[in-house]
Amino acid sequence: MKVCIDARPVQNANRVRGIGVLINNLLSAMGQQQIEGDDFVLVTQRGREFAPYFDREEQLETFRLERPNRFNWIADQLFLPGLVKKSGADVFFATDFNSYLMPSKNVKVVAMAYDLIPFLFPEVMDGQPLPVQIGWRINFQKLKSADAVIAISEATKDDLVRLFAVAPKRIHVIHPGIDHDLFNMSNSGDATRADVLLDRYGITGRFLLYVGDSEWRKNLHRVLQALALLDGDIKLLLVGKRAKGDVVLQGWIRELGLEERVVTPGYVADEDLPPLYGAAEVFIFPSLYEGFGLPVIEAMACGCPVITSNVSSMPEIAGDAALLVDPVNVEQIAETINKILNEKGLQSALSEKGVRRAAFFSWEKSAQETIALIRSIAAQ
Repeated sequence: MKVCIDARPVQNANRVRGIGVLINNLLSAMGQQQIEGDDFVLVTQRGREFAPYFDREEQLETFRLERPNRFNWIADQLFLPGLVKKSGADVFFATDFNSYLMPSKNVKVVAMAYDLIPFLFPEVMDGQPLPVQIGWRINFQKLKSADAVIAISEATKDDLVRLFAVAPKRIHVIHPGIDHDLFNMSNSGDATRADVLLDRYGITGRFLLYVGDSEWRKNLHRVLQALALLDGDIKLLLVGKRAKGDVVLQGWIRELGLEERVVTPGYVADEDLPPLYGAAEVFIFPSLYEGFGLPVIEAMACGCPVITSNVSSMPEIAGDAALLVDPVNVEQIAETINKILNEKGLQSALSEKGVRRAAFFSWEKSAQETIALIRSIAAQ
């Protein structure tokens, strides 16, 4: 079997976002399971090197603009089919919505679908230049013709069926995983490391933790409003690359008088996250929408009690191992945080359930299911 894979999400702006993290870990795990007879061709972005994923791997370089990106989808539709054909692959694995292609006579297509945010929230679509809006609509329509679509959650699958009439039998739910060698109770229980980190960030006493982006759908305004309703000794650590310089977020903090209670360190290295999960009283993640939500699983694996939303993929991911809240109900968010803070038995129960729940999500499992699907499509 020969597979052509769009590897550019690990090189372009997506590399520091959920998509880039997902694809990097998935391809790494797939490389560890490569068997005799499998060959891989990676479509890569010129000038962006990375370590190889597969023993038998070649690369086809293409040029793609980093910014502005409004016409990248046009370039991909013009030039990508030729690269895929040149690769001689049996299957093209489209990991980016710009690289969704129509299957051809000789090449089948397996496409990744993460979320449908632009189509669920009109303000996101309206806020983009017209060429981007056109590109989104044209590209996602192609999923109806793909030989198979990988959805990262049942929620994403439901959205694909409802919004684009993709045949359910074409959609295969394959959950992402986490790095269990990093996110585990042993690393999260490193009190010495935790003390060093908390001292660095000026955190003393009890605190809540959030890890992720600061964009609107992460619902951080309501998180801050809920914090304002809690006892003044409870702090909030907002970990995210853009949070420190987010003018809107910092404005909310000032408006609510939370300057002394909210810490925004910006980027925090992955290896520093487990001790922070372990030291936090609660991991708070009441997002308005998530295709999956990797930080929820990371927190659970580290034994941190989780509060997340009762919408999109969150109930599916959390199961009974987290407390679910209405993400637009500030009072309910605050009450649920207080419930965990004041009930040690509940904290312990959520911690134990979370560790068990997180064990179901691994990159090895994701890679096995992805390779099996690609192989079955190639054999059809």
